[in-house]
Amino acid sequence: MSAKKFSDKIAIIALVFAGALGLCACGDREESGATYLSLEKDGTVRSHIEESFEQSYYSKEELLQSIQAQAADYNKSAGGGQITVDKVEVANGVTDVLMTYPGAEDYAAFNEEVFFVGTASQAQEAGYDLNVVLSGVGNAQETVGKPDILAMEDARLLIMDIAEPVKLGGKALYISDNATVSQNAKTAWRIHGESGLVYVIFK
Repeated sequence: MSAKKFSDKIAIIALVFAGALGLCACGDREESGATYLSLEKDGTVRSHIEESFEQSYYSKEELLQSIQAQAADYNKSAGGGQITVDKVEVANGVTDVLMTYPGAEDYAAFNEEVFFVGTASQAQEAGYDLNVVLSGVGNAQETVGKPDILAMEDARLLIMDIAEPVKLGGKALYISDNATVSQNAKTAWRIHGESGLVYVIFK
């Protein structure tokens, strides 16, 4: 899980991320304003984490310094685009952290997770298995397989193994059977209790 893997990097950040999966258990979670990712039009990924924070153990300053140090270490080793820590706030026992990643590959590398966004052809070139059957969001009886997925050159494909909701920056057209979407089809997430990679075709 992303929460667990991130916490392996630094114990302080674990206090922020530890409950992220629990927040994703039910409901239209993009409405909760808690923890989610957003895919921006320029290709960047924004991560918003809202979690309970035990100030009796760590201060806001320590939390901020720790997150900034992790981002700085990654930026130094990765080169190119830079991960930014846009906001760290603590109020009423809740911490609010906003981070921006240059791209999906940076989010995946920093959090040690599967998180791909691109065309189906790019996913295939990257080694992802596209031998899957996806169901239509508007009509679950409408399914598509690998040839159909590869033919959708004007759509984007999200492949992930995280449970946090993802605001797509478009509408989901087809999803894997372990995924679900919000009523407006603009946010997707893995169904609580399910495992495996989540596939979402959106446009």
